[in-house]
Amino acid sequence: MSNTHLNQSKVTKNDEYYTRLEDIEKELDHYIPYLKGKKVVCNCDSEASMFWTYLTTNYESLGLKGLTATHYDPNGTYKLDYIKGQTVKTAVSGDGSYNSPTSLAILKEADIVITNPPFSLFRDYIETIKEKDFIVIGSINAVTYGNVFPMFKAGQIRLGHTTLRYYVIPDGTVKNLGSTSWFTTLPVDRQELVLTATYNQTDYPTYSNYPAINVNRVKDIPSDYKGMMGVPVNFLNNHSSSQFKLIDKLNRPKLGEKLIYKRVIIERI
Repeated sequence: MSNTHLNQSKVTKNDEYYTRLEDIEKELDHYIPYLKGKKVVCNCDSEASMFWTYLTTNYESLGLKGLTATHYDPNGTYKLDYIKGQTVKTAVSGDGSYNSPTSLAILKEADIVITNPPFSLFRDYIETIKEKDFIVIGSINAVTYGNVFPMFKAGQIRLGHTTLRYYVIPDGTVKNLGSTSWFTTLPVDRQELVLTATYNQTDYPTYSNYPAINVNRVKDIPSDYKGMMGVPVNFLNNHSSSQFKLIDKLNRPKLGEKLIYKRVIIERI
């Protein structure tokens, strides 16, 4: 995708969903041991961002080593640094996009990325940060993206501890976006699922375009089936790597001639 197309996409109102402070607190409190002594960059955040508010307010208690933020503005932008308890604002060249030379240079010096990137650019965004540790927000459907699912399968990333539904839009009102998730490279410990359902051919038909059975809900995963199963993508909110291995993604699963919603293919360990 060209930078022109990226920039056009950045200014669409559909990407202007701002994360609430309470949702940031609920998730980031789980990572306190991993943030100590780290340089954090928020590369989609202005001074008004609740990420900046949370991280500056808790800078000392988190034990951060450094904190910088940049954000996109085609009319001129700035970077933020938190230095000796003060926010220092410095004008920078370029538009502040996460993939601009200025932002990439700042990213290079960071240890951890924490932000809410534009949902429509998530595929491209992940490519720019995948060599770093990160805690970022994306649509739950992003788990099936061609460049994202392999990272889940390899155990490089996982969904976070909590999910999000509500975001603030530019007019100040709150909008329900449905289920969205935190994506992170940091450890997330989960209990294994307690499975109570049992397999039968009627309730668990095999896809006509993939050799796996269909499971409609996470709670319906059969306890006695050892083969491949297609489960809803929100299964990854409950995935324990000691219980199931990730096999594949299925973006267009079919039962007979009927297309159903995306699935993740799993198998018992």
